[in-house]
Amino acid sequence: MTLFGSDFMTYVPLFPLAMIGGLIVQVFVSRFDKSKLIDRETVIRIQGFSLDFLIVSAIATVSLQVIGEYLVPFLILAAGGIMWNVIGFFVFGPRMLPDYWLERAVGDFGQSTGVTATGLMLIRVADPEMKSPAVEGFGYKQLVFEPFLGGGLVTALSAPLVFMWGPWPFLIFSSVMLLIGLLAGLLYFGKRKPKYD
Repeated sequence: MTLFGSDFMTYVPLFPLAMIGGLIVQVFVSRFDKSKLIDRETVIRIQGFSLDFLIVSAIATVSLQVIGEYLVPFLILAAGGIMWNVIGFFVFGPRMLPDYWLERAVGDFGQSTGVTATGLMLIRVADPEMKSPAVEGFGYKQLVFEPFLGGGLVTALSAPLVFMWGPWPFLIFSSVMLLIGLLAGLLYFGKRKPKYD
C-alpha cells in the first residue's frame, strides 16, 4: 500500500506536518541567520495573531449535528474523558512536571479535552505574558505527539486496526502504552529537579 495516492493520507491532518515544517525552518534560520534578521518579538506577535485565528476556526468547525445524532454515547464518553483528564491534571500534573506544572499541565488538559488549539488557548489564559516555558515545551512535545497520536498515524490507523484485529488487542496495546507513559512521567520526569526558579 502506498501512503501517497491512497486514502491513508486523507486521515492524517496537516497540523503535524506543518509542525515538522516549522521545525525545519527554525533549524535552518538558527543555523544560517547570522545577522539576526528575524526578530523574535515579531515572530511571537505573529504567533499570537495566528493562534487566535486557529482557536476561532477550530471552534467554528465543530459539527453540532453529529453530536446531536449520537448524544448518549457522546455524553458517556465525555463524562469518562473529563473524569480522566481532571485526575490527570490534579494528580499526575504536579507529580510529573517538576516546574511550572500548572501552566504546562493546563495545556495538556486543554488538548486532551479538545484540540491543540484549546491547549494553547488555556496556556495563554494561565500565562498571558508568556513568562513560563509552557508554550515552548508544549510546542516541542507536539513534534513527538502529533505525528503519532494527535491525529497522526495511530489515530489514522486506529479504525482499520480495530476492524482487522478487533477491539481487544487495540485496547491492550493502548493500555500498555498508557502504563509506559505514566511510569515514565512519574518515575523519571517527576523525579527531576526543577530547571527554573
